[in-house]
Amino acid sequence: MSKTLLIVSGGVEAADAARRAKELGYYVVVSDRDPEAPGFAFADSCLIADVYSPDETSAAAERYHRKIRKIDGAICVAADAPMTVAAVLQRLGLPGLSMESARLASDKLAMKECFKQAGVPVPWFAPVATPQCLTRIAIERGANLVIKPVDSRGSRGVQRIADVKDLNQAFLLALSHSPTDRVMVEDYLEGPQVSTESVVIDGKCFTPGFSDRNYEHLERYAPFFIENGGDLPSQLPAETQAKVKAVVARAAAALGIVNGTVKGDIVVHKGEPYVIELAARLSGGFFCTREIPLNTGVDFVGAAIKIALREPVAAEELEVKSTTPVIQRYAFPNPGRIVGVKGAEEARKVKGVAELIVTAKPGDVIPPAGDKRPSAAMVLATGASRAEALTAANDALSRLSIETA
Repeated sequence: MSKTLLIVSGGVEAADAARRAKELGYYVVVSDRDPEAPGFAFADSCLIADVYSPDETSAAAERYHRKIRKIDGAICVAADAPMTVAAVLQRLGLPGLSMESARLASDKLAMKECFKQAGVPVPWFAPVATPQCLTRIAIERGANLVIKPVDSRGSRGVQRIADVKDLNQAFLLALSHSPTDRVMVEDYLEGPQVSTESVVIDGKCFTPGFSDRNYEHLERYAPFFIENGGDLPSQLPAETQAKVKAVVARAAAALGIVNGTVKGDIVVHKGEPYVIELAARLSGGFFCTREIPLNTGVDFVGAAIKIALREPVAAEELEVKSTTPVIQRYAFPNPGRIVGVKGAEEARKVKGVAELIVTAKPGDVIPPAGDKRPSAAMVLATGASRAEALTAANDALSRLSIETA
């Protein structure tokens, strides 16, 4: 009987992982609280459970494991829920991500403390208990700071203090996104930022995913950090890339991750890498499921699935086989309710477009600029050069019309 993999999250970005697991011959169970989650289309069995509730998901997994079919491994894709995966593994008595590693990866303050003690470079940071405390820190250190919830997901509540008009409101917004009502600040380090995607096998870290993050809209959406995709391969010097990969490996080891996946957010400041965050999961935005294979030829998700199921993964499987330029960009329509989407098929026909996914549909509401990316579509484009791939991506988005009212 084939092994059974539980994929925590049935969102559109996790559906590719379910599809890949099926292609590899595994039995796939997908859990999500949405009965119409896209990932269910590729599942052999479905669990209706909240991705962000460790107790609910682990209880559902245990019932399934005990009464229907043994679960051999679990993985989290495109959802920041390492605590949920760790709870499932612990409840089922399976090896993999520990509760302590998951806790550190879910608590930005504990994570930074862990990295600091292990000698992993991080920006200066401190907890912030009150708006008055925030004001004092801003006076003492200057306004070049970032405020964020200690335990939120993605960029929710994250703001750059230099662009904030009201520190009290900035504090309250960050606080509102923290389940445990905790806020922190850290230095904003100038320099290029990169996203990394790594596989750890028996303590050795492989990083085939390496993307330059695109923040061309920083001023437009200030004080929030709205990323507009990324560029692969990285334009950073090879020596700098090697430094980044070494720091990611040290950070993964500090979190106690011996076998699994880690997603890194790194800033290169004055030529040296600093860890902003390290997530114990596969990334969203189709980075690991589509961009890495297009760019490098590495079946990253396939490797992650095998590791979750304790199947062997050879080092050669993670070696970069190509360096095809890949550009990812998003469509940012005007705020309002979507009344029409046109041009998608025409955009898909643009030479070099590998993927165009329209995530919004008529009736959906695009919010004003805030701490969550107000996008409605995503395009992936390739080309013989970065410039050619970028031209294809922009051409495709120009043909896409998303009307709001």
